[in-house]
Amino acid sequence: MRLRTDAAPAAKRLAAASCVGAVLGLLVGGVGGRLFMGLLASLNREDHGVITSDGFPMGEVTTSGTFQLLATGTVLGVLGAGIYLALRGLAPGPTWFRRACAAVGGTVMVGAVLVHEDGPDFTLLEPTWAAIALTLAVPLVFLLLMPPAVDRLMRDDGALLRGRWTWVGLVPWIFPLLPAAVLLVAGWLLARWAGPRMPTAGPWLARGALVALFVVGAVTLTSEVVAIYDTVGEGRYLLR
Repeated sequence: MRLRTDAAPAAKRLAAASCVGAVLGLLVGGVGGRLFMGLLASLNREDHGVITSDGFPMGEVTTSGTFQLLATGTVLGVLGAGIYLALRGLAPGPTWFRRACAAVGGTVMVGAVLVHEDGPDFTLLEPTWAAIALTLAVPLVFLLLMPPAVDRLMRDDGALLRGRWTWVGLVPWIFPLLPAAVLLVAGWLLARWAGPRMPTAGPWLARGALVALFVVGAVTLTSEVVAIYDTVGEGRYLLR
């Protein structure tokens, strides 16, 4: 009975945080991402039409491509807000430190996935540093804006937490984020089980796992950046 009682407000908090993440993901990841892509395309007009690693032609703005980018930004914003909500209590220290951990750690982890040597995205576009920096700027800006918004939402018990329509924020967790939703629920159940049994060791084990993930992400991102510069240092990709 206690589990059912606690699950409802936890789900409502997730729904509210997801609404915040969806809006910021749409604006930062979708609209901001499109603007950054347009800036890079304007600096590389000679490469217009080249197919990117995602299958889109550089420099060409299409309705389907724009819609896909906006939808992807929205969904990833929901995912990011859900992850932050689940992990926000693990970072020790003051609020600013928790938010800094989210911004730096999240940017490194996302960057480790987005920045890669394969394909023309980073080895063809010039300047190379701008392509990398603009790619990392999207998750960084999102992660600078999202945690304060979610923290304020949880603290103030605002209208978003009280409104019935807030439940629409759970829709992306049914599709396309169902696998992530299963992991999130499993983590919540594990935390409830381990909390009374491992009140001190449990959080520190989770923090250790997050630090290990951050180290792996940082090493991966660094190695990809080095590989990109190794590639652009050859032939016509010589860095200027």
